[in-house]
Amino acid sequence: MSDSTIDLRALPHGLRRIVKHLGVEQTIAVLTEQQGQMFYIPEKPTEDHEVVKVFGKALVQELIDANVGSSYQIPMLHKVLMQIRNQQICEALDTKACNIQQLVKRFKITRQQVSSIYSAYQDERAHETQLNLSL
Repeated sequence: MSDSTIDLRALPHGLRRIVKHLGVEQTIAVLTEQQGQMFYIPEKPTEDHEVVKVFGKALVQELIDANVGSSYQIPMLHKVLMQIRNQQICEALDTKACNIQQLVKRFKITRQQVSSIYSAYQDERAHETQLNLSL
């Protein structure tokens, strides 16, 4: 799945920054290895700091600029994976590439969960359309 199809707004703020700087694949790799870990964020980061080695100087600087604090806890990977799964479900139903039963088997979730994910997506899309029309 390409970075352009990830809806960053649906991710927690901490994940948005990471995906923006590292991309989806790199974010998944970092979260797999580091999820839940706390990192010290120095006032003046250098290449020698562990957080810079993991995330790169640009992301660390953004965390400093956003006044995240002196430490940062790595978000959990399941948030990213759920977002990707939900987008795949919605895209498949939008394009009629799969039916609900096929998605149930593919993602090992219930029909109700698939319907709920798609319904929430449709509600959000309708809300965005209403906002755009009122502008």
